[in-house]
Amino acid sequence: MCGRQPPALDREAMLAFLGREFPGAGFGDRRLVLAEYERGRCRVVMPFDPATVRPGPSVSGPAIMALGDVSAWVSLLSVIGPVPLAVTSNLTVSFLRPAGLADLACDCRVLRAGRRLATMLADVLRLPDQVQVAHLTVTYALPVPEADRA
Repeated sequence: MCGRQPPALDREAMLAFLGREFPGAGFGDRRLVLAEYERGRCRVVMPFDPATVRPGPSVSGPAIMALGDVSAWVSLLSVIGPVPLAVTSNLTVSFLRPAGLADLACDCRVLRAGRRLATMLADVLRLPDQVQVAHLTVTYALPVPEADRA
């Protein structure tokens, strides 16, 4: 999925698309930062936000799942282009250890992008020590192309 081919959307086009189609994701207000981006891969950083803390204290599971899901969408769109109706159909998460009170990064890659389904793998790391706190497998359903609806 990655390598020599450029992404379907360059970095600026991706950020513009995200701002237009999913403004609540957090890229516009720096709750999420697109740190690395290429075809089929991305690294999204979630700076520490006290609003995401659960008792423990640690960054909450829902915040970690949201980071993984958004990262999966970005990595997928880097392969298939601007398809806003590509939606999560399955998300499996394994929490490996508490995230603590730290910035998190999600490294995500497209494993397979088919006609109707795409599967991405994501690892969430605690920064700056790069300790893995979660692993996600995310499947997206892709909309049926207009030509196939007849």
